[in-house]
Parts: sequence; structure tokens; C-alpha cells
Amino acid sequence: MEIGKHIQYYRKREGLTQEDLAEKIFVSRNSVSNWERGKNYPDIEIISRMSILFDVTIDHLVKGDLKEMKEEIYLTRFNQWSSVMLISFGILTLLVIPSFHYFNMYGFLILLPFAAIGLYAGYRTEIHKKRIIKNNNLKTYEQILNYVESRGQNQDAEYNYNRPKNIVIISVFSIVYFLILFLSVQLFL
Repeated sequence: MEIGKHIQYYRKREGLTQEDLAEKIFVSRNSVSNWERGKNYPDIEIISRMSILFDVTIDHLVKGDLKEMKEEIYLTRFNQWSSVMLISFGILTLLVIPSFHYFNMYGFLILLPFAAIGLYAGYRTEIHKKRIIKNNNLKTYEQILNYVESRGQNQDAEYNYNRPKNIVIISVFSIVYFLILFLSVQLFL
């Protein structure tokens, strides 16, 4: 993240120590130190205070970080992999009885693609969840991107990125899953 270097540059340009800067923007010295070392990220209110103090725009403070912030936010879209995993394993469990009933020992050939898709989706889900957990500044990124892209007009609104309609998707697949389960039980038991 570039913002740590920018904070340090402007702080030194103004002749401030980390403690001086912390007093002026009402945070602890450790917070300033962590920002400069890239351990965490200041929220939009603090960035706004620093931009006023340093007499620079917020864009100048976060320049170079916007692309990286967007990538972090879009990582959350990969939670869709967890839906793919659940759906494929759900279908897999529903097809176990019918596939072996109609195709005997060759029924596993029908199940293999669903198992492979489910395992791959589980693998992808874990990779992306670890990345998201590793970087816990997601809300701060949303605030900053929203502020920058709305040119300072809309600080509190949530950043509008492509979110899946999870509730609708889960509802539809739940209904379909239980209908198929009901039909399987009626046909085979």
C-alpha cells in the first residue's frame, strides 16, 4: 500500500513527528506508525483530517492504492464459489440413489463431475476467504473508494460493487433442492 509512504512523506514535509501527527488528528502514535508501515489503513474520516492538515487532496494520499482496493473488494465476489460448492454437493447427494438405481455400478460416472466441481469450488472458496481474512480493512476500502469516486459527495453510502443476490439464489436453490429430494424419495422409496 502506498498510503503509508504518502503519510510519512507529508508528515516529514510538515516537520511533524509521528506523535505530533497523532495529536493533530486525534489518534494514537501507534496508529500512525502502523499506517506508515502498511500494517493497517486509516478510515476515511482520518484520511480527510490528514488531507486538510497536509493541504492535499484525498486522491493524493491514496493515489496508487485505488486499484488495489478495488481488487480487494472484488475478492468478496468469490464467495460465490461457496454457493457453487453447496449446489454441486447438494445435487451430488440427490443423485446418489437414482444414479446407482438406474445405472448400477456405472452410476458413479454421473456423480464424478459434480464431485469434481464441488471440490474445486471448495478449494477456490478457501483461497479467497484466507485472502479476505488476511486483509481486514475491507470496510475502510469501501469507504475510501466511495468517497473518491463520488468526489467527496457521498461518504456514508456503501460502495456499490457487483454483489450477488445471495438471498434470492439461495431461496431458489433451496426450493429446487427440496423438490428434487421429495421426488427422489417418492420414486425410490
